[in-house]
Amino acid sequence: MLAARAAHTRPAAYALSLLVASVTAGCALFGGEPPDPPASTRKEVIFAVTAADQLVSFNAGAPGKLLTSRPLIGLRSGEEILGIDYRVAKGVLYALGRTGSESRLMTIDTGTGRVAQVGTGSIQVPLNGSEFGFDFNPTVDRIRVVSDTGQNLRLHPDTGAVVDADPNAAGLQIDGALAYDASDKNAGRRPSIVGAGYTYNRTNEKITTNYAIDAFAGTLVVQGSLEGATPAVSPNTGRLFTVGPLGAGAIGRAAFDIADVSGAAFVAITRPGASVSRFYLVDLDTGRTTFLGRIGGSEAIRGISFQP
Repeated sequence: MLAARAAHTRPAAYALSLLVASVTAGCALFGGEPPDPPASTRKEVIFAVTAADQLVSFNAGAPGKLLTSRPLIGLRSGEEILGIDYRVAKGVLYALGRTGSESRLMTIDTGTGRVAQVGTGSIQVPLNGSEFGFDFNPTVDRIRVVSDTGQNLRLHPDTGAVVDADPNAAGLQIDGALAYDASDKNAGRRPSIVGAGYTYNRTNEKITTNYAIDAFAGTLVVQGSLEGATPAVSPNTGRLFTVGPLGAGAIGRAAFDIADVSGAAFVAITRPGASVSRFYLVDLDTGRTTFLGRIGGSEAIRGISFQP
């Protein structure tokens, strides 16, 4: 699926990336930020949650023009949204929230902005970290949660319960800590995973690839092996493999997602100290990004998800 997509989309994306790169280089000479590229219309509509707890939406080709904006209703006092993603199998938008040391799984009504808790209690294990990746694995309908401290676990979308990585062992076991594989060029370096996204294989719904964003390295990585690879490496092991540099500058926060129908990957990056997030198209074969524009609303973005 990825190879077929790349063959059809790379010429246009490559030409646009060259244009953006030349503009960026020119602006750098004069010490300024590159202007937003001309807006376009793409197939994908993106939902995002801002730092001020606004649920916004925009066309992926025109991130500066918000289609909708409404406040989230029903959050606890001081609750922070750590990530959002659509459960494509049900057409429902999910969110991960944290208040102090307690975290919970929620759904979001995109028509009203109202949140509703999944399950009756908090997530059983503390979430460790400041930035998180949050995405559905479409092959098993479970949620992957990863963090900048190396935490790696799964949640059940019907109950909010943590999936036990080893039911035969006493207690509740989470998945293996994130670390670069011994064969990878970044082996031994501590990863800072701040975004996660799974592919949707339209010819074989039983296989997928778990991509992620390493903020420290500024790279796209794969958690586990590529879909169809032999031998297969499960994302549950936490083993990371470098794809390539994003080329998008320093990363303070990144929200990442991959569309189901088009297979296009997008990332919203907030640079350290910035108050506005920048939106990019990501080449899953190389990691390179194409700048699509600043996201409207003048607020940093905490999470994004395409609308299925």
